[in-house]
Amino acid sequence: MFTHITMNHFRAIKAWADAHGGEANLDIATFQLEVKANHRYYKLLPQFIHEQDGRLTHVGSLMPGTTAFIGWRPYAPRPLILATDKLTFKRAVAAAGLATPDHWLTAREARADFILKRSVGSFGYQLVGPYHQGEDPPVPNALTSPNMGGKIFAEAFIPGDILKVWYWGARPVHVQTQTAPKVMGNGVSTIEALIAERMGQFGEQWAVYREREQVLTCLAYQGVQPTDTLPEGTPVWFDYRYGRHFAPYGTSEAQDNAWHAMHEAQREQLLQAGAWLAQAIQPEMRVPMLCAMDGVIDTNGKVWWLELNSNPICPPNAYFEMFTSLFGTSSKPPDAAYARSVRVAPARPAEAAEAPA
Repeated sequence: MFTHITMNHFRAIKAWADAHGGEANLDIATFQLEVKANHRYYKLLPQFIHEQDGRLTHVGSLMPGTTAFIGWRPYAPRPLILATDKLTFKRAVAAAGLATPDHWLTAREARADFILKRSVGSFGYQLVGPYHQGEDPPVPNALTSPNMGGKIFAEAFIPGDILKVWYWGARPVHVQTQTAPKVMGNGVSTIEALIAERMGQFGEQWAVYREREQVLTCLAYQGVQPTDTLPEGTPVWFDYRYGRHFAPYGTSEAQDNAWHAMHEAQREQLLQAGAWLAQAIQPEMRVPMLCAMDGVIDTNGKVWWLELNSNPICPPNAYFEMFTSLFGTSSKPPDAAYARSVRVAPARPAEAAEAPA
């Protein structure tokens, strides 16, 4: 996708440097990036995605098992209190008047349909469900393995589009939305066969898919068995978590950044959350930093916030806002060719307001 393509990072840095008389030099041994402009100098530190024992982590150096480069930032990664515990984040969001799904300490206490999750971040792995109110499912191994931190809790399940918003300080710099992956009944094939076909198009094998149980739980929530054959045109979704997309990803900013197509009321919710976030983390980080907030946009367009990541992938277009803070340069992509290639997005006239970054 756009954020993971290394050339998009290089392209953004070069466009900024060319427009502002800046200089950027890459140390291939460390992947650190030295950036100079306006008689100022900063060293940007790299981040990579690393896979070990089937789990994904963020690391600061290129090593065996590294699967992707995810950008630079001008400071060493640091945990924030609000990012280390989802329950702490939810309490803070609620106290600020922003929407977050209700939660309960156990499934038995749930007063709505719910999912089960741990209060620590997990790349979407340590959560299961959804379940209907009144169910009391056994806690699966995915939530009870040794060495897991945090607490297990039940959170109200909010159907809708998956949302991820990147902020530099208070300003949203990139927005992704994803719809839940679906298959359509055709009156002939089983739901399991349709899911297997869909996954096969994106390099996954249903027979050995390591998250089969989660998919089956989603089907059961809808009253569907994998062997069912549904009438033609009947939709069935089989996941709701960020990153489980099973559709082509956008490779340009215009395709990947949902800000351009959002309604004004939704943009305002993102701006309000950013203003709160900048104030909330100020006691720990007094200068702007890159954070990402995850949420859900329900069918009425309301945003429900779920968690905070203080060490996210850096969207390439975020560098323009980042360098505004560091060098006092413009936050807008300066190069016309760059702007045409990654910022032009189709939008209805009523939704064509300029993005904030």
